[in-house]
This record gives sequence, C-alpha cells and structure tokens, in this order.
Amino acid sequence: MKNKSPSGLTEWLLYLQDRKLPASSDNIAKLKKQIKSPDETLDRMQNNIASEPMLAFSILNQANKIVEYKRNDIKSPIHAASMIGMKGISGVFDSLEAYTFSRKNLAHTAFWREVQISYEAAAMARQWAIEKKISHVEDIYWITFFRDAVRWLLWYHAHDVMQELMRRIRKGGESASACEIALLGCRIDELSTELFKVWKVPQVIIDSFLTDHIPTAEELQSIARLTHTPEQLPGFAEDKRITIIMNGPLILAYCASRIAQEANIMGWGSKNLPFFYRVIAAIIHIKLGDAIQLTHFSVTMAAREFSIDAKPSLASQLLSPLLYTHSSKSQKSAPTIVRTKLSPLDRLEQKLKGITDSKQRTTIAMKALLSLFKGSSDQVLILRYDRSQNKLSPMLQFGYDVPLLKQVKWGIDNPVMSKLISKRVAVHFNDTKLNSMLKQMPENAGRLFTNEQHLFLASSPVSDNETYIYWLAGKVALSQDQFDTFKRVIKLAD
Repeated sequence: MKNKSPSGLTEWLLYLQDRKLPASSDNIAKLKKQIKSPDETLDRMQNNIASEPMLAFSILNQANKIVEYKRNDIKSPIHAASMIGMKGISGVFDSLEAYTFSRKNLAHTAFWREVQISYEAAAMARQWAIEKKISHVEDIYWITFFRDAVRWLLWYHAHDVMQELMRRIRKGGESASACEIALLGCRIDELSTELFKVWKVPQVIIDSFLTDHIPTAEELQSIARLTHTPEQLPGFAEDKRITIIMNGPLILAYCASRIAQEANIMGWGSKNLPFFYRVIAAIIHIKLGDAIQLTHFSVTMAAREFSIDAKPSLASQLLSPLLYTHSSKSQKSAPTIVRTKLSPLDRLEQKLKGITDSKQRTTIAMKALLSLFKGSSDQVLILRYDRSQNKLSPMLQFGYDVPLLKQVKWGIDNPVMSKLISKRVAVHFNDTKLNSMLKQMPENAGRLFTNEQHLFLASSPVSDNETYIYWLAGKVALSQDQFDTFKRVIKLAD
C-alpha cells in the first residue's frame, strides 16, 4: 500500500478482490511441471496442493465455479482437484502471484503465521467433531481452515494496518470488532463474507459467518450457561433455534477460529477462553475439564501434523509461553510443513476419517487392537447384538477356533452380557476375577480361556438397534495402561 490505506467495506473490497493470491514460486513451478508430465497423476499431486494454502483455496473456488449440477458444495481441495482435473488446475495459475519467501519480509512471515493459526483452528474443529460423532469430519476441517483466508491476505497486503490492529487489541479496553471498525472501517468477518461471494467460495464457508447459522453474542451466553459446574455434564437448551445451531457443524468452525485467534493474540491465559470452553462443553455435551483437555490435545495434534517455522505453535505456547517469545532461526528458505511420524492411535484416527459404515470402522479398530497388543494378545472377538431380534452373535474374530466359538451359547440371559448391552461399559477381568465370573457369562464361554488369562470387555452402541461388544483376551497379564488403550481404540471407532 503506497499511500493512504483503504477505509470501509467498499474500498477494502475493491482493493482486495482483484489481487492475485500469493503462492510459493517453488510450489507453482513444481505443480506446472507435474501437470505437463504425461505420467503424472492427481494422487501424487495431492501433497503439493494441500501444503500450499492459496493454491488449494484457488482450486476449491475454481471447482465450485465450473462444476455444474453438483448436489452440494465441494469443500475439500483434494476433492475439488479431482473434479476439475489437470485442465482445471491449469486454469488457476492466472489467479496466483508467485513469490519467494524471505524471512526479512514481515508480510511473508505474518502470512504464514496466520496460516498456521488456521491449521490449529481446523484441528480443534476436527477433534471436536470426532468427539461429537459428526459425519464428514474432513469437511468441517476445511471449512474452518479456509474461513480466515481474507485475514491471511490482509496480513500479506496490509501488514502495517494489521500490526496496528493487533497492538490495539492487545492493549485492551476495546473489543476486537470495535478495533477493526476503527482501523479498517469494517469488520473482517463482514469483508470476508463479501469477498467470498465475489470469489465463488463454497456457500457453506460463507454461512459460517452468518447469524442464520451461528449464534449471536446473546445466544453464545445462553449456550455457555448450560455448563453449570466443571464436575457435571451440561444441561440442554430449551430454545429450538439454539438447539439447532448447537447440533450443526458450523458452530464448531466458528468457535475454533475464535479460540485459535484469542490464544494467539492474548495467550492461553486470556480471560475470554474459559467462556468458549464452556460453550464447547455444552455443544459436545461433555464435562468442562474434558472440553479443555480436548481443545489442548487438538493443538498438540496440529503441531505434530503441521509444523510451520514462521511462528511457535500454539502447543508450544501452551507448554511455556516464555520459552517461545523469540526465535533464533534465521533460514531464508520458505517455511515448510513438517509431517511427523504419528503414533498408532493417531494412525487409527487418520484411517477412520471419512468412514461411516459401523462394521468397516470396527474391522479397522480390531486390526488396530491386534497391532497395539502384539505380544500381549492374539485373540479378539467382536459380538453384535441386534435389539430388534434380541439376538447376540459373533460378527468378527481373530485367533479363535471357530468350532469352539460355536459351542458357546451366545445370548443375553446372563449378567455380564445383559449389563454390556444395557449401557456403554468397559470392564477388566484379571485371572482371578475372570474365573469367578465365568458362571455369569454365556454358557461354555469358559472353553475359550486357558489358565491365568485376562479379559477386556467393552460395549459400543452404534445405533438405536445395534450394540457391538469388544472382547480381547490376553496371553499374559494386562495392565491398566493397556486397558486405557483398549478403551481409547473403541472410542475412536464409535
């Protein structure tokens, strides 16, 4: 910006709408080379697309412009790339401005800092959605990630104005919205909505800013009040509109963006964060402490999946803000996204993404149990209870002799199975307790065990009509930590 900064919604709209979107010159060159190669496939181009935010954003918008007769918005850039093909991807290059990253350029580092904040917000929304058992988790991830794209551009094209805005917000005494109106002449959310309409961004992302789909300030207060105490589960909303909003996915994207921005600007000690933790606890219907823990866990996941060296991650700041106030790095290369090795439970969570069929999810979970308990157990059994037929029967198994399984009279007319199908429960039987409980299990179940075996049992209601029972027998004594891992696998598969 050479002279006076734009002021007001119309001026900012005119200033930004025709500007090209910044993208790494290296990534653009690599993508152009891939497109020209006759042997290249979209599958091999996915990482390049997903790791360049404005490139992915452009491809997403291009798909929503040119793909006709689509039933719903295309929300994932990878899905968008597959829809428009190589020719469509070539069409986005005219909307991009190639740049070579320089750490001395404050606009470059600020741009990537905001991208990382959006990654962290998206990770929060995804983790909350998994806990709430919302379908299409990846769609929520991308909606959350791209809703702050205009904020990225403001930092890139109007760094000095945004720097003053952050200084004013941190100073306190005014709300963020009031500061935005005073310096920009409009709210960033308002500008985002109008720019997204011009760029043909998926309507669902625009909806995440509109009070038709997200709560007003007063409604947020009402939701927060549902979380009365840290020890009790939140209550339920009596207002029909609030109930509908709480059950929709967009409130997760909205809250994730608010928390990530607040933690970045004001730090994890911000007095506003406890309010949003209460809101999240009410939405997911979990205890306040669990909501806080889940939020903090999600930013550690973001740090492990996407580590951008433009700024310390929110997870690092959560560990100790004083350790990460300055960076000694002086590389002049563009910031890179480092993908770290995931733990077995993290890999399981990744495999389950986008899979909605209960039996398929359970099959993946069973394979994970066999891998996690290798050396401690090689016998896993999944039982299925059909409530409409009042029938319990084996559905999946590994490590058992089928004739032995057929000898067991599977049914619910015994205390153990009756309890498992009546409510969600998990139990750990050591060898002594198992021997005493065999009389309360299905007839002939004792034939499945040898001396000194341990048994993990857990029930998982997958629908109003079906409950799955997970059964894992140990070759050796099983510990409490292993029992916690067992329960974690089942919770992920729910």
